[in-house]
Amino acid sequence: MIQSAEQVTPEWLTTTLCEQGILPCGKVTEVTPGSPRSTFASRVWHLDVSYSPEAPPGAPKKLFLKASNPALAPGEFDLHSLHQEILFYRQIAPAMPDPPAVPCYHAGYDPQTGSSHLLLQDVSETHAACPDPSCETNCQQAVETLAGFHSFWWDHPRLGKDVGSFPTRQEREQEWSEAERSVAGFMTALGDRLRRSWRETYQSVLAVLPGLYQRHATGRNLTLAHGDAHLGNYLCPRRPGKGRTYLVDWQFWHPTIGGTDLAFLMATEWEPELRRRLEEPLLQRYLARLAALGVNDYSWTECWDDYRLSVILVSIFIPVWRWSIFKWELDLAALERSMEAFEDLKCADLLRK
Repeated sequence: MIQSAEQVTPEWLTTTLCEQGILPCGKVTEVTPGSPRSTFASRVWHLDVSYSPEAPPGAPKKLFLKASNPALAPGEFDLHSLHQEILFYRQIAPAMPDPPAVPCYHAGYDPQTGSSHLLLQDVSETHAACPDPSCETNCQQAVETLAGFHSFWWDHPRLGKDVGSFPTRQEREQEWSEAERSVAGFMTALGDRLRRSWRETYQSVLAVLPGLYQRHATGRNLTLAHGDAHLGNYLCPRRPGKGRTYLVDWQFWHPTIGGTDLAFLMATEWEPELRRRLEEPLLQRYLARLAALGVNDYSWTECWDDYRLSVILVSIFIPVWRWSIFKWELDLAALERSMEAFEDLKCADLLRK
């Protein structure tokens, strides 16, 4: 396993690029790593690569190394998620003709230690993170990228079989029990800071939680979700319109409804006024892109209701998960944004249904 940039030697990289068909002749003569920095459960490096004269001119001269380190994992982070990211680059991205992922040259995982590594193309000269939702172009690129990914896996025959899995009844019941325990602890920790209306919302949702998954049990209009689709996980072209938008950090992909990613994108992270202004036009844009890519039997009403359902099942629980699983500080701002989305979208009507 590669755990530091020093392990990416010229000899190893030559062999790796040859096996990928990227270096049919010539060899790597030098690998120069930049300074490491820590991210979510990983350390990352930018690598400059030099080649012998006979190497093809298109051989990648800049690479990005991500070495996952379980010791950096926050709180009770499930190390299985590190393996999920490797599986994405080994199995999911290669199955797609045009995956929304940065090209990967090597992916490794050690099941005994939970360590993993990814060697990716370094796109930092042409792309940048686009976390600011006030830039509408970023938001439009994000929903179109999601639509492209979702459309390929939409009701795909491999979905839930050899591409991800749907939770069993027993696993769902365990999830519901854990949700009840986590919310109870979260509400206790907040004490008087938790508004009465928010407490009642959690109680109402937990009371009908099993029934809310009847939508998933229909087995139709399901897809693969990224699972962590906040704007910070998109790399947009530095020159708008010059290149595609990439999604990064694929630890949490899973089969579900597409609204999961849309709610994660907008309802918890964006300030209410901005969300209210942008969410319907962006959802319409998402739906139009799905239709253009061949998803023709998914109506606006279904799309809107899936988004609202995901606000219930995802957005209002994000502050709980951050506190209970990752041991973040209590995030009252995220809680308020999620609850305002719940109220604005009249999500309580779905509970009554």
